Amino acid sequence: MVRKRAFTLIELLVVIVIIGILITLVSHGLRAAKRNAKIAQARIEMSSIETALKSYWNKYGRLPSATYDSDQVFSMDDGTVEADESSAVISILMLTDDADESLNPSQVVFLEPQSGVPDGTFRDPWGYSYRIALDTDYDGTIDIDGETVRRKVALAAVGLYILNGSSDTNDQVTTWR
Repeated sequence: MVRKRAFTLIELLVVIVIIGILITLVSHGLRAAKRNAKIAQARIEMSSIETALKSYWNKYGRLPSATYDSDQVFSMDDGTVEADESSAVISILMLTDDADESLNPSQVVFLEPQSGVPDGTFRDPWGYSYRIALDTDYDGTIDIDGETVRRKVALAAVGLYILNGSSDTNDQVTTWR
């Protein structure tokens, strides 16, 4: 009588554990790759916004009027960020219906809308509005959370920071660091 060779219970458990470890390692790598891809996308989009603002500067000799304190746009003390003002600047650059036409009298579209965003807003890869700080006093510096940045325009994507609920400002994707 010939006995059939079969796997033992221990062999099956070892294989299952090895497969579980491999799945864990692969899923961690995929999460890191997705995070890095979103950070790269945010940097590219912020570069586009910065270029649009510089084009606006070249056309009109000034930055879009801002009726807000740029320091407050980036304030992260309570984990919330007001973005209405940043959205107003973006609408001027995109020449949307709600943009103040007196701020773009030549009706130039400086920034094309994001693909796949139906409402015409410009959002970071995590779904939050980009934060924009402008050197409205034209002294070549912007004060952001107590840090003096030597720029005319500074942008941040804070979606990763907000979603992680972290106190690590390295989770902010910025144009000045």
